[in-house]
Amino acid sequence: MSYEPRMRGSRFRRPAAKKTSARERREERGPSTFYQEPEQVNPSELLVKITNALEHLGNQRFALPPFSEHFQRWLKDVENLLEEFQMRLSQAADQQFHDSIEKSLSSIRDTLTKRIEMENTSSTALTDIHNQLTAVELEVSKLDHDYKMRTGEVRRKYEKSVNRLRSDIDTLDRQRLKLLRKKTSFLQRIFGKADAELEEHQGALQSKKSTLEGKKESFKLELDKYRRDYEAKRKQLAAQIETLRAKLTETRGGGQDDAMEDRRSTCEELRAAVTQAVDRFTQSLTNKADDAQ
Repeated sequence: MSYEPRMRGSRFRRPAAKKTSARERREERGPSTFYQEPEQVNPSELLVKITNALEHLGNQRFALPPFSEHFQRWLKDVENLLEEFQMRLSQAADQQFHDSIEKSLSSIRDTLTKRIEMENTSSTALTDIHNQLTAVELEVSKLDHDYKMRTGEVRRKYEKSVNRLRSDIDTLDRQRLKLLRKKTSFLQRIFGKADAELEEHQGALQSKKSTLEGKKESFKLELDKYRRDYEAKRKQLAAQIETLRAKLTETRGGGQDDAMEDRRSTCEELRAAVTQAVDRFTQSLTNKADDAQ
């Protein structure tokens, strides 16, 4: 009996399964749908929140001008607050509510727009006054400098001239004293030569002294003239500065207003509109409950 080896065929193999990621498995299942309960809003709590926020906005003060940016930000805050109320309690935002708040918002927009225009006008005027004031102050500074330079130059010339005269006077005075101490000869006394020479020196000395006194007087008069002209001009410029500073204060007060009373009044109107809207809504709920019974 012969043994024949059995031929082995290829085994049946399962195809390799492709691994899928968690993301692909989620996509195969399709989008999941979850039930989400609508947000439960307590009308009373929402009313307190909105009205308190409006009261805060109505009492908000703006520290320093310009106020235009403050106005725009404030108005945006008010509008966002009203939008939040309408989004969270849309059933209460009826036509009466919309009409009421639109009237108030339109009024405050007009008021703030006018305030911004006034502020811009005031800002332009302030810039112009500042420029004028700076120009006058520079003129005062130039006047002070010119007066100091001019009087200094006059004083230097005077002192130089006076010092020269004083030097001449000292020289003549020494010569005069020398002549007085000098012993004259017999012939000089006869012909009066010594006396003539002494008189000549005394005359020259007196002339120099007179010239010195004249220069002193001229110097004083010249300084007085410069001082009077300087003081008159400076007084005029000081009056201009005072006038411009007064205009500056007046202009600042005229166009710089944060519209506090207008904004407060608007917020009171909006608070009333929100309160009335919630009251109507809760009353409608009560009526429906009564009808259902």
